[in-house]
Amino acid sequence: MIRTDVRPDAAELLRWCKMPEVEIEWVLTTDDPAVVHMILELHRERLEEELAERRKALAELEERIAEP
Repeated sequence: MIRTDVRPDAAELLRWCKMPEVEIEWVLTTDDPAVVHMILELHRERLEEELAERRKALAELEERIAEP
């Protein structure tokens, strides 16, 4: 389990990173570092996928705007 002195900061950071509340609770309450790693890695992948989608959308928009 994450130390109690770290938990408020960790929860705030995870919320800022748009992690779902249920996953934040899992991260903060599990005693298994492997579970913490798995949840953080899955969220990291989700954020990377969202960023890739947004970059693609912006590139497509730029192409349409730049067309004569």
